[in-house]
Amino acid sequence: MKLRLSLITAALLPLVCAPAFADDSELEKILVTGDFQKESIQTLSASASLFSDREINERGASFLDEMLASAANVNFTSGASRGRYIQIRGVGLRSQFVDPINPSVGLVIDGINYSGLGGSSLLFDVNQVEIYRGPQGTRFGADGMAGMIQMESADPSFEPSLKVQLGAGNYNSYEAGVAAGIGITDSTAVRASIYQRESDGYQDNLYLDKATQQQDEMVGRFKLHSQLTDHLRSELSVHYIDINNGYDAFTLDNSRNSVADEPGQDNQESIAVGLANIYTGFDWFDVNLNLSGIDSELVYSFDEDWVCNDINQPQLCAAGLHPDGYSSTDAYFRDRQDQAAELQFNGKGGNWVVGLYYQDREVDLERQYTWLANPFASNYETSNSAIYGQLATPIGNKTTLITGLRVEQYQGDYTDNNGFIEETDDVMVGGKLALEYQVIDRTMIYTSLTRGYKAGGINSEALAKAKDDGLNLDADFFQNHVSFAPEYLWSGEFGVKGSSLDDKFVLRLAAFYMYREDMQLKAWKVENQKFTGYVDNASSGENYGLEIEGSYQLTDDLVFTGSAGYLNTKINDFVAQSGLDQDGREQSQAPKYQYAFTARYNFTNELYATVGIEGKDDYYFSDSHNSQAPSVNLVNFSAGYEAEQWSIRAWARNVFDEEVPTRGFEFGNNPADGYATHTYTQFGEPMVAGVTFIYEL
Repeated sequence: MKLRLSLITAALLPLVCAPAFADDSELEKILVTGDFQKESIQTLSASASLFSDREINERGASFLDEMLASAANVNFTSGASRGRYIQIRGVGLRSQFVDPINPSVGLVIDGINYSGLGGSSLLFDVNQVEIYRGPQGTRFGADGMAGMIQMESADPSFEPSLKVQLGAGNYNSYEAGVAAGIGITDSTAVRASIYQRESDGYQDNLYLDKATQQQDEMVGRFKLHSQLTDHLRSELSVHYIDINNGYDAFTLDNSRNSVADEPGQDNQESIAVGLANIYTGFDWFDVNLNLSGIDSELVYSFDEDWVCNDINQPQLCAAGLHPDGYSSTDAYFRDRQDQAAELQFNGKGGNWVVGLYYQDREVDLERQYTWLANPFASNYETSNSAIYGQLATPIGNKTTLITGLRVEQYQGDYTDNNGFIEETDDVMVGGKLALEYQVIDRTMIYTSLTRGYKAGGINSEALAKAKDDGLNLDADFFQNHVSFAPEYLWSGEFGVKGSSLDDKFVLRLAAFYMYREDMQLKAWKVENQKFTGYVDNASSGENYGLEIEGSYQLTDDLVFTGSAGYLNTKINDFVAQSGLDQDGREQSQAPKYQYAFTARYNFTNELYATVGIEGKDDYYFSDSHNSQAPSVNLVNFSAGYEAEQWSIRAWARNVFDEEVPTRGFEFGNNPADGYATHTYTQFGEPMVAGVTFIYEL
């Protein structure tokens, strides 16, 4: 406790004592929308990170998971072709197989809720990425228990605009994108973009002699903004996403050399439409009506045994040809439709908001699994409706009290071809209570208490297992785990934000404590290389830590930016199905420290170079076993030339080609050693490098 207080005090001293601050200054606005309105990230009473298009380009990032290491206390897992599952402050999903699950970290792109569709996070023509840490119970409800990620693509402009991006890199990767916008009338402007990226990926399949973890990703976006009348504005967004990636990540020797004879896929095709209507003609408030819908087809499949069974290849296929070996594949085909409507009333002064929200989601699943006599099919329909409000009340000249409340009903109807019909109906309450104190114009202190929640659900795989096993003890066990309860998260946070008068020094610091009630944990039952997953509720969990982000311009040409996070977590009262007692153990995907620091030096007005280092502590892969990912420290580099209308840059991530596990399991899968238990890992990207050219008009 003394250490944490000392760190906070140290952060406060330069903000409240340095003579460079003055009340009549104005901090350059970096606008975010975390509290219902656009405001500077320096005045938001929450811990948040923001990445601009310039930072995205310097990193050579094309997908969200390639940016996440730059944010404090943010981690991710793969278990697919990309890092689609995100954890904030140690809270978040790691994978999805049979069961219909609810995300802990939400994703919104151009106002459209993509939560649970992490493959949508392509970054071309994206102006900024916002990451909000901690419960977002008032604004985002059930999808934002641990935090929220917002992505905003470039808006239309009335002046003609053009962006062309071309790039190439190792692993036979290339990218090509074009975006253009123009005003088509005095009151209407449009912007359209299309982007394609391909790569062989980072896995070699020695048996098939080809790339089987390839990346083939395309996104198209269209925006139309129209000022229909003096008081009515409409904003239309249309997205098309087509992902056709291979999935061939795990091997018996934990290498990048696969011998799988039936590698899998990780595909997503989504069409999304969002329509925002803003009316400002009333004297006391504005009205926003937001409508959206997404139609997605998803394919996730893999070779479960990871080996080949070809008698003509006895060396490569030794494990598959072993007398005790097996051969199986698993494939999940999902058809998902989402519809949402939100009616929001905003006070003219920006000090209050009241809203109604409704969302309907339907997911049809077909699982084709070697060990099933017939494909498994299920249908899961959920609907959630909410009413919410938030009020900012001035208390004196420098203090503001923020009170927010959200009440949400979440209903689920589940059916499958095993004859099971199950329902869930949860009413959940979240909110925010915060005090903001403006020390001086450029320094703000806040403290907050927030409550977030995540809905309960159905363990459909456990239901199927119970039926398959008849009346034995396993059936009794799974029958007792048909469903799981909602999880609630309480968070107390204290933060300091400020900058120097000349903006050469900017700092954001947050200290937090979170209590997880009825903590949802993924558990596994493994029998004879058959894996049955289910979600269970632990008694509780505790998470606390620090986050520091900032920048410092040492000279006119040298700028440092960085972030650091400290995280301590604990599971209370949870015993895994194997009998492993996890009481008091750290939560999974929760490294104790993370850091990312970058130095940029401008040799001339056009020529620059950056060097970055980033890393994180070791952490547990799962809550059901104790295998760990090792600590990692990586180096990144970029150099470029930026003219007025064009730029070219060379970039590299993970310069020294370190092996970085992004998913891990603990079980036996090798018949040659009698299926002895091992830790099997999927690796993230190795050293990747490329050159990117951008022309903008």
